[in-house]
Amino acid sequence: MASAPKEPVQFSGAGPLNAPISGVLTWVDQRFPLMSLWRDHLSQYYAPKNFNFWYFFGSLAMLVLVIQIVTGIFLVMHYKPSAAEAFASVEYIMRDVPGGWFIRYMHSTGASAFFIVVYLHMFRALLYGSYQKPRELLWIFGMLIYFALMWTGSFAAGLKMGFPYDRNASIAFTATGNNFELAIAVAIGVFGVSSGQALAGVVGPLIEVPVLVALVYVALWARRRFYPDPTQNTPVAR
Repeated sequence: MASAPKEPVQFSGAGPLNAPISGVLTWVDQRFPLMSLWRDHLSQYYAPKNFNFWYFFGSLAMLVLVIQIVTGIFLVMHYKPSAAEAFASVEYIMRDVPGGWFIRYMHSTGASAFFIVVYLHMFRALLYGSYQKPRELLWIFGMLIYFALMWTGSFAAGLKMGFPYDRNASIAFTATGNNFELAIAVAIGVFGVSSGQALAGVVGPLIEVPVLVALVYVALWARRRFYPDPTQNTPVAR
C-alpha cells in the first residue's frame, strides 16, 4: 500500500533562492523524513521551563570533541611521528608555527576537559532521570560511547607513556570496567537502593559485558598495530 504524499516543504527565507531550496527540501523529505526529524527533535521539541546549567554539558561535550578533532588535524599537519624528528617537530609547532603553541595547549587541555564534561553530563542524566522511558536507547548508546571513550583514552595514554602491552591493556580494561561499580555505589548511597537511579546504575554492567568482549578484539588488533615485536613488548615509536 502506497503511503500518502507529504506536504511540500516551505522554506521560510526570502530571496530568489526560496523556491529552489523549498523544492530540494521537498524532494529530500519525500524520500527521507528530514523535516519531521528536524521538527520533532529540534525546532518544535518540547523544552521544559526548568532548564539550568546542568543541561549545558551535553552540548559542551560535542563542542570539546569538535575542538579536539580540529586541533588534532592541525597538529598532524606539522607533527613528524618518528623517534628522530618528533621532538623537533613539537618544538617547531611551539615556536615557529603562528598560533601553534595555543593550538597544542588547546588540544592537550581539551583531552582532560572532555572527560570532565562527559562525567558531569552523565551525572546530570542520573540526577534528572534521563535514562527513563522513552529514552532508554539514548542511555544505552551513551553507555556504549562512554565505554569506547574510557578504553581508547586509557590505552592511548599508556602508549604515550611507553607502557608495555600487558600493563597498558590491564589499565585500559580496569578504567573501562571499574567505573560502573563506582556508579552503582554512588547511586545507591545518594538516591537509595530502591531508586530509579540505582536501577540505571545496575543496568550498566549488562551493557558492559558484551562491550568488553568486543574491546578484547580491539586490544588484540592494537597489539599487532602498536606492539609489532612480541619479544620486546614495548610500543613502536610513531
